[in-house]
Amino acid sequence: MSDENTFQPVYLKDRNFTESGYERQLKQSSLANVAVRSNYNALSLKENKGNIALEIQDDLGMPVNYVRIKALEDSIRKDIISDKNSLHRAITPLLILVQICALLPVQGIRGQNTSYLVFNWFSWIMSYSIILVCSSLLMILLIVFNLYRNGLTYEITGDLVFYGGTLINYMVFIHLAREWPKVMEKWELMEREMKQYGYPPNMAFKIKMLTCIIMLLSIIEHLASILTGVLKAIHCSPDGLDIFRLYILTSLETVFTFIDYSFVVAIILKFFNCLYSFAWNFMDLLIIVLACALTDKFKQLNQKLDSVRGKVLPSMYWRKSRETYNVLASLTHDFDEFLSPLILLSFGHNLYFICLQLLNSLKPMHSSWEALCFAFLFTYLVGRTCVVSLYVASINDQSKKPKTVLFSVPAECYGVEVERFLMQVTSDELSFTGCNFFSVTRTFMLTVGRKIIFILNAFLYK
Repeated sequence: MSDENTFQPVYLKDRNFTESGYERQLKQSSLANVAVRSNYNALSLKENKGNIALEIQDDLGMPVNYVRIKALEDSIRKDIISDKNSLHRAITPLLILVQICALLPVQGIRGQNTSYLVFNWFSWIMSYSIILVCSSLLMILLIVFNLYRNGLTYEITGDLVFYGGTLINYMVFIHLAREWPKVMEKWELMEREMKQYGYPPNMAFKIKMLTCIIMLLSIIEHLASILTGVLKAIHCSPDGLDIFRLYILTSLETVFTFIDYSFVVAIILKFFNCLYSFAWNFMDLLIIVLACALTDKFKQLNQKLDSVRGKVLPSMYWRKSRETYNVLASLTHDFDEFLSPLILLSFGHNLYFICLQLLNSLKPMHSSWEALCFAFLFTYLVGRTCVVSLYVASINDQSKKPKTVLFSVPAECYGVEVERFLMQVTSDELSFTGCNFFSVTRTFMLTVGRKIIFILNAFLYK
């Protein structure tokens, strides 16, 4: 929390998060023009069947025009450059890569601050997303028609889950894009409220490293998947001729069952498949990065509290610390509501394909390269699931750490504020959930790991 004597702009105290930055600017600009034309004589303006007061009186009876003040503040805010370790700027390289796969179609990700963020249904990135949504929907229709003709098979089930999950993934990211400007404005407000704590050191570098590592592994995963398909095509080709065509016909059997083989169509479909595969990796990566950023803010508060462990401090200090914790707790609940569909989809997808890889292990492998590719694909899938679980579970771990400091508060300064702070820390379960079906904690990770080991043992026994 910033000091009470420090100047704070009005917009940081009374910001409306129900509108996007772009819509809010248009409304405020139009209201400001009306106020100027009326020469400060207008007292109210009817809009949306409600009255918006343009002028009120302060304690001294002087008129205060809040419309012009807020319009001025918003124009000034456009020129504010966020710190390089603020989440908005630190996550920009990741969002650029995400939008290459047509995910999170929001504009203004390269802006100086969150006021540039805006969602527009008619933007080019939204059109790009719609193309990918329509292509995945077309694939699902072809798979369903193939299912009707040939019945339920192992290959059809895998394709249906992959493309159906991809369609849901893109729809969820469109929903996230609509909420992204408001969520990032809330995050920026929290960063300004915690200005005295500073920004997490090396936040931008940490996000870049996480992005590079996971993207490198996902590229290797995709190449290993292609190599596995090519090796199977070589084994099925009697003379080793036309391997590429055989590989395409095998991997895209759903499409080329209904149309003749075409090299151009094959290239387009493989490009879309590549985007779909990377979209799943970006989904996990976005969860990891946001969980990491929120964990770092809790760490800053815990480090500050740990530095005063056992010291006699006034109740005002504990009140401000509790209010800071409450800001982080409120933001955690907001992020949970924002990310919970993505978390549920992530864990459902990862667990299904872990089981699918275990089933693939029962099939005969025709070469050591095929066995090596399978081992890498399975290890990467399990490892990625564990990394997502650990980073998300760290939020719950860090939210409980103030408890040890509060238990060590000396008796002479133990009061109502310390008691309220301790009660909130012990009773409030702060964690990300999968649409409230489960909470991602270390206990949950052990439960999932136990289930995977049980399934693995069952397959090995068979």
